[in-house]
Amino acid sequence: MAASRTEAAKPTESGDTTLLFWSNLPDSISAEQIADLYRRRWSIEGMFQRLEAVLDSEIETLGNPKAALLGFASAVLAYNVLAVLKRSVEQAHRQILPDDWEASIFHLTVQVRSGYEGMQIALPPEPLSIPIPEAGLAPYLLTLAKNVLPKAVAKSKRGPKVPKPKEWLEGKAANAHVSTDRVLKAAKLKRP
Repeated sequence: MAASRTEAAKPTESGDTTLLFWSNLPDSISAEQIADLYRRRWSIEGMFQRLEAVLDSEIETLGNPKAALLGFASAVLAYNVLAVLKRSVEQAHRQILPDDWEASIFHLTVQVRSGYEGMQIALPPEPLSIPIPEAGLAPYLLTLAKNVLPKAVAKSKRGPKVPKPKEWLEGKAANAHVSTDRVLKAAKLKRP
């Protein structure tokens, strides 16, 4: 085990500019590399959280490990499809929207889910074969993505957290014993 030290480009939430890492990695791996790998790990953790929350990848009733694995693999595949849709929508509307505009995986999922039942009714039961144009799949996806309303799938920007005032109570008041008998007797005296 060895300690590594690095200077942060910008201060952390607590104002620290120096980061210390304790790891069992070889000395050839710098603290900057450890920090970068840790940041990437959290982006992957975020993907798994979205898989579970948006795509229901952890279905409780799938007790058989093979069934659970199939459900999870299906959710990962669906997430990859949604990631391609997200980037397609962002690129298709990049010229008319600001640079910081981002599509939401959640809102895209809601759009796909809400239209799926109608498609089941409207489309024939046999699989459709959609020919991919000679220009390729990417331009075709961008053409289709232009039909998506950006406002319907925009990522919601979270405002700053508003600090809540701490409500302190004196220990004497918090630990004061109230006798049920006294409360009942006082209530009887107040009645006319």
